[in-house]
Formats: sequence, C-alpha cells, structure tokens
Amino acid sequence: MNTIGNIKTEDSFLNGLVLAGGYSTRMGTDKSLIVYNGRPQREFLFELLKKYCADAFVSCRSEQLVPAAFNPLFDRSDLSGPLNGILSAFHHMGSSWLAVAVDMPFVDDRAIGTLLLNRDKTKMATCYFNKDTQQPEPLLTIWEAHAHAHLLAFAKSGNISPREFLKTHPVKMVNPPDDKILRNVNYPGEINF
Repeated sequence: MNTIGNIKTEDSFLNGLVLAGGYSTRMGTDKSLIVYNGRPQREFLFELLKKYCADAFVSCRSEQLVPAAFNPLFDRSDLSGPLNGILSAFHHMGSSWLAVAVDMPFVDDRAIGTLLLNRDKTKMATCYFNKDTQQPEPLLTIWEAHAHAHLLAFAKSGNISPREFLKTHPVKMVNPPDDKILRNVNYPGEINF
C-alpha cells in the first residue's frame, strides 16, 4: 500500500494494466522492451502499477513472449488498438483498471498518484486532459468497472477509439502535473530525449 500525502491509494478493486500489445511498426522493434528507466519499459510500468493496485498485468498479443511473472493478459478479439487490451482486461476480471501505454516513458509515481487522488468512481473513467491535443488522454486512464458494458456496446457499434469513448461518455478529466508525462514515443529518433 502507498500513500500520497495522507491518502491511502491502494484499492483492492483496482488492477493495473500495461498496454503492450501493439505491433510497434513505426518503432521497428518491440516498444515494451526499450529501456528508459534502467530496465525494459514493460517491467518498469508493471512494478510501478503494482505499488498502487491490487495486482498488475501486461496486455499483449498471444505471440509476444511475455514472461509469466508479468501476468500476461492476451488480447481476446481481433480489434486493433488499445481498446482490445482494455476489453480483454475487463473480460479477465470485473475490477476497475488503471491502464498505461508502454510507450509513455515519463509516467512515474507523481503521474499515477495525481490520477488516483483525483479519481471519480461515479464516472466511467478518470483521465488526463492533453493540452496539446485539447482532448482526453485514453492511454493513461482509470477505467471504472461499470464502464465495461458501455465499452462493449461502443466496440460492437464499430468504434475502436478509446479517446472517442472518453469524449462521448461521462468522465473526469484532470490536468497532468507535468505535460511531458503524456508524451509517447513512437519512432526510433524520439528515444534519445
């Protein structure tokens, strides 16, 4: 259990999800294995989420070689994109999920703590507001358990964008403590920042 200030942040009904199931085509190599914080990013984020959640899991494709120690959760459908990982996590367990994309190297304790301290369980999700895009950031978001049925209906109607879901459903948006935490790295030239 962790505390931020005097606030207990562990929630037995909140699990962590490292979204690592992408094909990394723009990067040309598996983004989850890139070392940013002294170890592969999937390992760093997995350990970070375990500090604040009941447990943590790595969302991945079945052909990815994710060690059992990282609780691999395989994509269950042919949806493309991160919504597949989020829905697969909900299918695995009916908890709420704190999801973070593996290509966000600036996510740290402060980023997770700020989101948790501002969490609104009555909303479908609590997410950061990205000032650069003027839109909600779906890849560092707490997805509440009661959002599952709505996300399923959203996907069944042909929508695969978690950002569009956040824009059209009741969510709480929070300003990030530092804008760079929302930065994602997609190309080899962006790694040396």
